[in-house]
Amino acid sequence: MRRQQILGSLIILGTLLVLSLVAVGVIQNRASAQGSGIGLLGTDVALLVVYAFAGMILWKQTSRSAITAATVGAQIGLVLGAVEIGNHLIEAFVPARPFVLIISPVLLTLALLGMAGAAAWERTGSLVLAVTGGVCCALVTTLITLCFAISFNLLFATRVDWQLREAFAASGMIDRAAFRVRNILEASSEILVRLPLLAICLASAAAVIQSWMSRESRHVLVLAARFLAPCVFALGAAALRHANTIERAARPPFVLSGVLLTGIALSAAYPIWSAFHASTGRSGSAENS
Repeated sequence: MRRQQILGSLIILGTLLVLSLVAVGVIQNRASAQGSGIGLLGTDVALLVVYAFAGMILWKQTSRSAITAATVGAQIGLVLGAVEIGNHLIEAFVPARPFVLIISPVLLTLALLGMAGAAAWERTGSLVLAVTGGVCCALVTTLITLCFAISFNLLFATRVDWQLREAFAASGMIDRAAFRVRNILEASSEILVRLPLLAICLASAAAVIQSWMSRESRHVLVLAARFLAPCVFALGAAALRHANTIERAARPPFVLSGVLLTGIALSAAYPIWSAFHASTGRSGSAENS
């Protein structure tokens, strides 16, 4: 079996597994699909059908460059999926998390999605295929995250109910199990849409930066970017830190600006490393010759 067929089949199987887990949750708690829940369920099913369709497209792919970009993205997606699993476990078992444990998974997500786009561009030289690599990274990450998170919620219902106790009290619902499953449906619909969209943005930015930094004539500017990126990252991290200390209603401007600045800085991380590594390799070759 070829690489694209293996990757495509894994995406399709992952999609079917998520659908099965959602179905188990809804069957066990039918009240979760009543009212607004039926709309959430329909949205999840429709989005997962799109994911399965993407897996079928990848299965039938014949372009070597497209297969390379998708493979690079999927490999990074496996790493990011492990990060998301770790974050879910920390969130479940460490109720009072310090800021570093809250923000680290977010920053790793931004960095790895950008890395997927930059690495795909480095191997293909195509912006479209760089975005393809980023999207494949997001698809793999999303399916891994949902398979683990939904399974965890179904197996450890008591702990999850305790985590959601405040949200349940504010919801007005009377069935804790139905609320938990509805929360699964809502969270699933959000990540199924948001992560691929974020991947498109970050992969595009990283690919453009990678293209710019790969030009040897811009070597001086590359050196400048190595010092500018940490400053931009520090500003973004400071904005996110400040957002964590103020009331929820006042957070959006600081969260958006923080994510934007750190996203740009982290999207440049792999291109900066790649350009530095390439220049070091050229210097070593010149000295040897």
